[in-house]
Amino acid sequence: MFRQLECFIQICREGSFTKAAEVLMISQPTLSQQIRFLEAEVGAALFERVGRGVKVTADGEILYDKALSVMRLLEESKKETHELRHARVHKLTIGISPMDFFGLISRFVKFHEQYPDITIKFTSVENTSQQLLNSSIDIGITDNYVPNKEVHMMHLYKEELALVVYADHPWADRTVVSFHELEDLESSLFASDVSLLEHLQPYGATHANSLQSKFESNSAAILLSMVLLKMGAAILPVGSIERFSGQQLKIIRLIDPTPVREIKLLFRRHHYNNPSVQKCIDFFLRL
Repeated sequence: MFRQLECFIQICREGSFTKAAEVLMISQPTLSQQIRFLEAEVGAALFERVGRGVKVTADGEILYDKALSVMRLLEESKKETHELRHARVHKLTIGISPMDFFGLISRFVKFHEQYPDITIKFTSVENTSQQLLNSSIDIGITDNYVPNKEVHMMHLYKEELALVVYADHPWADRTVVSFHELEDLESSLFASDVSLLEHLQPYGATHANSLQSKFESNSAAILLSMVLLKMGAAILPVGSIERFSGQQLKIIRLIDPTPVREIKLLFRRHHYNNPSVQKCIDFFLRL
């Protein structure tokens, strides 16, 4: 239908089948056939012969205005879809918590150096699988993953969780603490995020449930600020503590057992319409 409209519009402009065929670079019999198909579809004659040329009929004039609108809309759609594809293949939205971002910042810098044409947008993660499925993110980096057959997962790294206290905390002189001793902690214990207790459950459900958690945040900086203000202690990944640690903070390793969290990279199974996603996956696989 679009090809037929294109032929029809060109004949209207040229006033001749012969000239329109030359512009369209098709034979005149082919052009005539396209118009016959269109007239059969419309149910009316579109041209009448005038001397050596043709004149648009009243029915043809009505169709001409509509055909121009249709072709304009088609061109606009082509332009917009092209721009969308072009923008999408050079853009990557990564869902990641601030805590995990700092742990991977050096890798993101290297990725940018290798692919400077890809714009990376970082956003927070809540339900990573759902965010991937509704296309609000292209890549998810998290330690909390609900299995989904449409989402693939690859291991990035594991990191140890440790206790951090202020310098004159009653436990500040200790280097290690048994995980089961945490229930004896007299000051408030902050959770690093709402899912922290889930991470600790495998290491002792009874003791994990007994931990006090009066404040919650997924920001290591906020939690460490609370510790510095002597509001209590916090459990955080060792890497996060070391990046902000100083003389006013003391890191105490947890043992018997030592809790760890596994960081994973998640992506949709069908992601090949965005080459930037595959480049990111391949990049992390090489490291």
